[in-house]
Amino acid sequence: MIIVVGSAHDPRARSLVAHWGEPCATLLSAEDLSRPGWVLEVPDRGRGRCVAGGQTIPDEAVDGVLTLRPRIFAEELAHVAPADRNYVAAEMTAVLLAWLAARRCPVLNAPAGGALAGPNWRTGRWRQTARALGIPVRDAERADAGGGAELTMIGERCFGARDSRLAAFAAALGRAAGTELLSCRFTSQGELLSATPWPQLDQDDIRAALRERLGERA
Repeated sequence: MIIVVGSAHDPRARSLVAHWGEPCATLLSAEDLSRPGWVLEVPDRGRGRCVAGGQTIPDEAVDGVLTLRPRIFAEELAHVAPADRNYVAAEMTAVLLAWLAARRCPVLNAPAGGALAGPNWRTGRWRQTARALGIPVRDAERADAGGGAELTMIGERCFGARDSRLAAFAAALGRAAGTELLSCRFTSQGELLSATPWPQLDQDDIRAALRERLGERA
């Protein structure tokens, strides 16, 4: 089973889980973190369990994890007393960080820098890293004339590339950032506009590649 760590209010996460369907995938939401059934052992003795989609799932049944959120937000916790929501959200984020770090299965958008799904870089960090790698970067003050390309990297596989040079740029940036999941936008001149570890994930070929990478083969 693939577990998608995301918000129940995120249409992207819900759509992806629905596309893969049960029992292949399920959503682990903030609500699941309030439900009984969790067992997180350190060191791991093979008895761990999580709760996702309202169901208790043993660790050995989890083939892969896809994380689509940076943290738990207090605004999601309608079932928690308002005065306690910030504290509970921080504690839930800490529990998820520990749980994700303990996974032996593939984890895409693995935690980095205190975020559940990293790297949680600002635009300037992506641009600086790209320049250090020799990747052309469009100056922020220059408008984009359009006609560029958006590439999605899943591991070493690139989707949307019509230019092998751009695919190589995106792969190098993903390796430098330590992420297997990356979306890059380039101008028609091959200059980087933006990068994010949060692709749209709405294309069938990208969804199929994700599913394969996470251990569930069609």
